[in-house]
Amino acid sequence: MIKRIFFLIILSLAISNIGLGQIDIPDAPKFISASIIPESSPTSVHIKWLPSDSLDVQGYIVYQIINSITETIDTVWGRETTEYIYGLGNYQQSEKFRLVSFDNQYYKSNITSPHTTIYLAHEYNKCNKYVSLNWTNYEGWQTVKEYNIYRRNIEGTYERIAKVSGDKTSYEDKSLEANNTYYYYIEAISPENYKASSNSIKVKTEAYRAPNFLITSQASVKDNKIDLKFVVDNTAEIIEFRIQRATSPDGDYKTIKVVQNTSQDVILISDNEIDTNNEIYYYRIASVNPCGDINAYSNYACNILLKAETAEDLNHNLSWNEYQQWANGVFNYKIYRIFDNIEAEIDVNPNNLFDYTYNIEWYVKYCHNLKINTSSKYCYYVEAVEKQGEIAIISKGRSRSNIACVYHEPVFWIPNAFNVSSLEPENKVFKPIISFIKEEPYEFSVYNRFGMKVFETNDSQEAWDGKINKTYTAPSQYYTYYVKYFDFNDKQHIKTGIFFLFIK
Repeated sequence: MIKRIFFLIILSLAISNIGLGQIDIPDAPKFISASIIPESSPTSVHIKWLPSDSLDVQGYIVYQIINSITETIDTVWGRETTEYIYGLGNYQQSEKFRLVSFDNQYYKSNITSPHTTIYLAHEYNKCNKYVSLNWTNYEGWQTVKEYNIYRRNIEGTYERIAKVSGDKTSYEDKSLEANNTYYYYIEAISPENYKASSNSIKVKTEAYRAPNFLITSQASVKDNKIDLKFVVDNTAEIIEFRIQRATSPDGDYKTIKVVQNTSQDVILISDNEIDTNNEIYYYRIASVNPCGDINAYSNYACNILLKAETAEDLNHNLSWNEYQQWANGVFNYKIYRIFDNIEAEIDVNPNNLFDYTYNIEWYVKYCHNLKINTSSKYCYYVEAVEKQGEIAIISKGRSRSNIACVYHEPVFWIPNAFNVSSLEPENKVFKPIISFIKEEPYEFSVYNRFGMKVFETNDSQEAWDGKINKTYTAPSQYYTYYVKYFDFNDKQHIKTGIFFLFIK
């Protein structure tokens, strides 16, 4: 009986010793955190744990889960070793890690539950000027107590700017300065106050690029409209341009046309909903960024409003406003006349003189001498020429005024007698001398004392030479004339009277 008990004891001990190498595995380490080192280059993860309680542990094996496969990345020696840094390189998503310990017999502990790093991403809202931070949840602890948001500017150190609960994974930072650079990272806190940080991100608080220049280079009148020319920076981040108009330089500018940005460098438009003969208009161009905000204005430019009026002694007085606003100013003003639809430059004014007087007596005499109709309408315009600056201008700007016209009332004179035998050619014929009438319609006729018509013409330059039917000379006696003509307002004028015909 005693032998049997002793055998059972020995057998039990043997079985126990046989199974000792399979069930006495080392304790696993306590995985504390897998933390991205902010601003590390290349991006690195700092893995921390508490050492295994098994005294025969020789080290730890670090695993990474890649595409659902647990792969060994390194072995760390020493039981008291409690951290490891691993270079991730291009960090574009959260990564998972696990640990085991191993003893001097190379038996491994149970593998730890995975810890998943925090991946931080962001979006910067250029329009509202805030950054939106979004991150993945830290996994590995039972729960996350809170997240801390850290930020620094380009020259400063990190400071905590906010704290959110552990169930939040986003934050909007609206306390930003324009044209600055900021760095962020997120820090997770466990209930035991363990910490794990995310990657860092860099944010530049840049606005949409405004134009380096916007230039209103021309406001020129043509055919009762104003032709506008704008030179714009086609490298700016602009969605559209707004052409604006006001009735004074500092007035209330209203948008009259919207032009989409197509990377053009010159914009040409015409404004025809205006009164170029009575008003001065001021124009500018504004650029609009993708947020819908105006981020730049040009200089303004105005049309030249020319006024013309008649004065004594066949003088025409012209006056106009100063053209604005070329960068280098106006070089001079050229003055043009339009008589009988023929244009001609008549003079040049310096850039500080805005009036001019023109006398047309020479023209009236010229018309009479050449026996051509003297018009009642005389028109003028002024052209501003841009001044050359320090930088040569390929094409000088030019801006024309409206066409301003003056009208003369008809001037009528007729002799009371003529002599067909006179030695002076002008006294040998009979005709009215009329200035400033419409060339057509016109009627001039002569009647004898019996009321018989002896001469008739519709040509204002044709005279009666004293002949009847252009064959024989009419008798010396009194005759009656009849003249009908029209002025510039189409008003009819009729003149009648008597005159005497001398034969010798």
